[in-house]
Amino acid sequence: MKVLLIQSYITTLNPDTALNEPLGLLSLASYLEDRFKQDIEINILDLFALGYEQRLKKDNLFVKGLSEKEEILKYIKKFDPAIVGINCNFTAYAQDSLEVAKLVKENFPQTYLVLGGAHATMEAENILKTHRYIDFIVRGEGEITFEALLKALTGNTDLKSIDGLSYRNNEQVINNQDRELIKDINILPLLNRKYIDMEKYKKINATSLNFTKNEPVATVMTSRGCPYNCIFCSTKIMWKRLWRPRTPESIIKEIEDLINQYQIKEIAIEDDQFIIDSKRVHQLCDLILEKKLKISLSIPPGTSIWLVDSELLIKMKKAGFYRLCFPIETGNENTLKFIRKPVDLKKVKETIKLANKIGFWTQGNFIIGFPYETKEEIEETIQYAYNSYLDFAIFFIAKPYAGSEMYEIFKKEGLLKDIVRSSHIERSDYNTKNLTAEELNNIHHRAVKNFFIRKFLFYLNPFNFFNHLWPKLHSIEDIKYAVKIFKVLFKTKIIPIFKK
Repeated sequence: MKVLLIQSYITTLNPDTALNEPLGLLSLASYLEDRFKQDIEINILDLFALGYEQRLKKDNLFVKGLSEKEEILKYIKKFDPAIVGINCNFTAYAQDSLEVAKLVKENFPQTYLVLGGAHATMEAENILKTHRYIDFIVRGEGEITFEALLKALTGNTDLKSIDGLSYRNNEQVINNQDRELIKDINILPLLNRKYIDMEKYKKINATSLNFTKNEPVATVMTSRGCPYNCIFCSTKIMWKRLWRPRTPESIIKEIEDLINQYQIKEIAIEDDQFIIDSKRVHQLCDLILEKKLKISLSIPPGTSIWLVDSELLIKMKKAGFYRLCFPIETGNENTLKFIRKPVDLKKVKETIKLANKIGFWTQGNFIIGFPYETKEEIEETIQYAYNSYLDFAIFFIAKPYAGSEMYEIFKKEGLLKDIVRSSHIERSDYNTKNLTAEELNNIHHRAVKNFFIRKFLFYLNPFNFFNHLWPKLHSIEDIKYAVKIFKVLFKTKIIPIFKK
């Protein structure tokens, strides 16, 4: 049996937008190979990586990845799959995945077409009703459901018995009951990265993960899920607010493989919630130190600031963590209550000061433009970021992701007439109850510009320089990294400000 998994190209407003390794597809491919052995031939067609350097213009948007129909069909025809599975994770890029799916079905009508991922999970019934070329949707966690589907298609299982599967029976959409999440994700095999071009992803990650200290860098998932209940997040629908960790030993094995096979020098941990079990983080750091692994580590999605203490931060610094991204989200108490974020704003600044003192580079992530947020409340968030001790603040604009409660609020309030293709988190395409999209974009532009002006003036003060910047500059390597950060900020933040 031949199974082809496809990562689509993406259509975006920003020609520099990039995707990291498709960890979900890698997990699925590695699991199926482990389960079916010689009974399956599996491959990943990574359209994004194949043409990631392309910036084709289409209707004022940029297409990133291989999108030429004839070229795509050549790859598929050469492999000749019986089953094609297509990743459909992001609401803003869902149309791209559906375009690829339609192309496959029109040219290979006998091929079973399966859609999976976060967006496909949230919109399963609607997709099957409106896109008849889709045969099946694997909802939620895909490994076991996809395995059962393959067995059903070879006559060994009834479709009705497969939890987590959606499909059509004549004109009726059938949504089988949800599948229980895998209780122990350590039963899953380590990712086999032979299915993707790691040399290309070394180049892609070097530009998409802007603030990395050492290259090449690879991304890793050490857990699944998040127990928190933020109103803007769709993760809790996908993972049911159940956090499931991998063992430190499993993580170390993957890191060692990446070092030995691909000469990786830095790991970007992409967990929704990495640090919730401090004991596990301590154990991981101990193993890194014990094995004397020369590796830098970061957590781009963020480190929950309410879960860290001085002992943990010191251990992480020794093990190779060098930068902390704190998802503070807002500086307004009313907005904190609305989004249900367990942040103590009074303690945040002290934790940032502690992290600076230990020698971490510190970043704060802030979100503006929630549906009921006022201009005054947004201003309070901006001022909070300005008055913190963060090295840099990143301002995002709230987005209605399918499956999140905020998505339903936008719909209820008449703010979500259509999903804007390629809508991204540093530009607004949606009005709120109090502000237009244009007003939000102007506020965002001002917030970014003034933060860097203030930060430059902040470090001109000798007291601030020696208390907040100097602890990060203990070696030539540290100084080189500081220069790199300022170059990246100048290119990605300052130059766009001047251009605008």
